Amino acid sequence: MLLRCYAFVSWALVASYLAWPVDLRQWPFLAVTLGAAVPAVILALRRAPAGGRTPWWVILIGLVLYNIGNLIWIGLTTFGGRVTGDGSLADLFYAVGGMFVLGSAIALVRQRGRGDVGGVIDSVITAVALGGVLWDAVLLPALTAQHVAAGRQASLFVLVLVISGTLGAMVRVSLTSASVRFFTAGVALTLGGNVASALTVDASGARPDWTNVLFMAAYAALACAAVHPSVADVTTPGAAPKDDLSRGRLTFLGVMLALTPLVGGGRAVLGLPTDGVLIAVSSAALVPLVMVRIARLASQRREAEQALHRLATRDALTGLPNRAACLAELDQAISSASAPGPIAGSRSGAGDLAVLFCDLDGFKPVNDRLGHAAGDELLVAVAARLGACVREGDLVARFGGDEFVLLCRGADAVEAVSARIADMTARPFVAGGVLVSVGVSMGAARLIVGETTDAVLGRADLAMYEAKKSKSVGALSLVLA
Repeated sequence: MLLRCYAFVSWALVASYLAWPVDLRQWPFLAVTLGAAVPAVILALRRAPAGGRTPWWVILIGLVLYNIGNLIWIGLTTFGGRVTGDGSLADLFYAVGGMFVLGSAIALVRQRGRGDVGGVIDSVITAVALGGVLWDAVLLPALTAQHVAAGRQASLFVLVLVISGTLGAMVRVSLTSASVRFFTAGVALTLGGNVASALTVDASGARPDWTNVLFMAAYAALACAAVHPSVADVTTPGAAPKDDLSRGRLTFLGVMLALTPLVGGGRAVLGLPTDGVLIAVSSAALVPLVMVRIARLASQRREAEQALHRLATRDALTGLPNRAACLAELDQAISSASAPGPIAGSRSGAGDLAVLFCDLDGFKPVNDRLGHAAGDELLVAVAARLGACVREGDLVARFGGDEFVLLCRGADAVEAVSARIADMTARPFVAGGVLVSVGVSMGAARLIVGETTDAVLGRADLAMYEAKKSKSVGALSLVLA
């Protein structure tokens, strides 16, 4: 209801602005800019979540500065001053207020678009490119004809590019939120007001009164964003779409990147006014964005490759190396251990490499009695304790089910590791919220020179089954192959 009432009143004032007598038009203008926009943003500050109020604080400061400029402007026009562009104190407040409004838009993009950085960058590239075309094909010829000073041209050029880029990012993040769409419309109308003012200013520096309609509409749109029920969405991270830089999308970005210099070069060939320095600046502004985009894509590709490698070599439950990684590591260890040593006929690591094949005793009853979730919890706990039983450089892998393979180095590896495992299994585990006990049957096999991976694993596996059949008493049953 509040949104409807505000929208009706504010947009009615915007639509009827030019119908008011000239000497009374400051009142509907102030009603929209001061009497509604500022209270609406204050309301948004109260309704926005605690961690998402930054854009509203920034825009409130900007609107206050704008309205100070408006009051000064109304004073100037009331007493015979010019509307704008006169270098007065009002223009100073407009400029600083505009920086704050722009800052609030950037803060919004930063918070809402952090899940879609690639898409936001693409939108900014597109918008900056189109802003450069707007400048070169529309604004520059008009400013040249008006003999506007170079400093004024440069400041307006920067303003157009920055607002264009911000607007492009806001369009990207506004797709799923009505409040953000109103916010985006306010920024777009601000850009439209600045462009219209630049194009229509007369020789005395005054602009037509109808341009105020665009600025009033901008205030009204920002206020609608503030009073809309979805105001909390303004700083809520948006969806994170798949960042897929397809061939078509890459081609489109390439066209956008080349658009500004192509338009500028075409105008130069035709003998039309063009500013090579400013066009070069706009093109250069796109280079860092493109570099960031490429760097992000390269980083995402590395992360994807690492994720695939983890999926291929890691057990999803325990995080230990899986069967494939265990076999690959054992192949490499056997090759290194079987390499010729410094003494003729010797092997550099033969006899120091031991394979320990472990199988849990009592795991199935726990899994059947407490459920698979408890069984998984037990496997994770066993994996963590096994990892603490080996030394740096040794390997613990989940071979499958409740079987684990340890690859250890050192002449005393079997004795030292088995003692730690016996101590580990002597202490109960927590699974499914209760204390449970399991034992370990372990078969150990030392590497024989010239032996294959399958052979040494087979000996350790057979020794593990012998341990299971043994009558050993205790939490650990160990058989040496």
